[in-house]
Amino acid sequence: MTHRERLKRVFKCKEVDRMPIRIWGVSPIFPLEKYKELVKLVEKYDLETIEFWNPKSEEYSPLPYIIKNEEKIYENQQIKEIITTIETPKGNLFQIYRQKLDGSPGRVIKHFIEDKKDAEKFLSLPSINQLPKIDSYFEFEKKVGDRGLILIGIEEAMYSIHRFMGSEIFSFFLYDERELLHKMIEKKFKEIEMYVKYILSKKIGDGFGYVGPELCIPPLASLRDFKEFVFNYDKKIIDLIHNENKLVWVHCHGDMAPVLESFIEMGVDCLNPVEPPPVSKITLKEMKEISRGKMCLEGGVEDGAFDTLKPEEMEKLVEKIIEEAKPGGGFILCPTSSPNTWPQLLPKHIENYKVFVEVGVKLRNY
Repeated sequence: MTHRERLKRVFKCKEVDRMPIRIWGVSPIFPLEKYKELVKLVEKYDLETIEFWNPKSEEYSPLPYIIKNEEKIYENQQIKEIITTIETPKGNLFQIYRQKLDGSPGRVIKHFIEDKKDAEKFLSLPSINQLPKIDSYFEFEKKVGDRGLILIGIEEAMYSIHRFMGSEIFSFFLYDERELLHKMIEKKFKEIEMYVKYILSKKIGDGFGYVGPELCIPPLASLRDFKEFVFNYDKKIIDLIHNENKLVWVHCHGDMAPVLESFIEMGVDCLNPVEPPPVSKITLKEMKEISRGKMCLEGGVEDGAFDTLKPEEMEKLVEKIIEEAKPGGGFILCPTSSPNTWPQLLPKHIENYKVFVEVGVKLRNY
């Protein structure tokens, strides 16, 4: 059974020879120098890989509006700011992103949309109707071959708008401007729908993958909000994809207790990165009892564990996760994030990844 075949089968909760193991963000096909020690583990133990393809920047047509970036460096504070301006028919939108110069993760300190007026500016933007070329896909597929599963990266409608405003402003809109929020999400949904139909017509990839629903689940939002602003839009996209017999991978952090069954109902084939308590209010074993035969689960090992646990503690954790989630198939052992949480991997991180992999490999066969 090839890696690609194994992953296709596990996505559909079919019987496989072994439990797939993946180090998210670490590719043996497109290796990054900063992860070279982890790439060695992937190659040595023949781990699975999921490769995401998106068109290259030069394959996209110019946007029907102008976006400008300006970078300011503050040496005395060891930070930089990137100011992004989007020119709209109703006035400009601005975002400020601040980041340390050492490469640590940054954050948005001013969002594009902060009030109703900004939302109207966003809605005045011309729709993106030009579709990209896909020539680069075929070389990508040739490189991946049967070594991994290929997913086409797509946007998620709610998250596309959330990124423009952040959780605080988004929550105000959930209370005060639901109709306006729907208009913005519908605008992005139509662009996503058009793109998915286009890619499906080209018969490429094994499936599609997207991130974002985590920003509209409890406690950040209500179940009503999730149904109205995530489920009702995403299910339409998932149905389109399944009509062409392609797979769907969804990334959603957070407590799965209130939404797990909704993801199953949406038709998600693989849900990543299922997190045990205390993040979720239900255990992996309970999640598996709900999802068995209906939806594949991927994850289990919290990203922070690689930073805080001793190797012997990591060993026990991985054993417990496999005991709870492996039986019956439909599970991929994986960290809950890629290693980019840290500017650089320290020896303790690498040692914990080694334990994670070796314990998983020891227990992966069915």
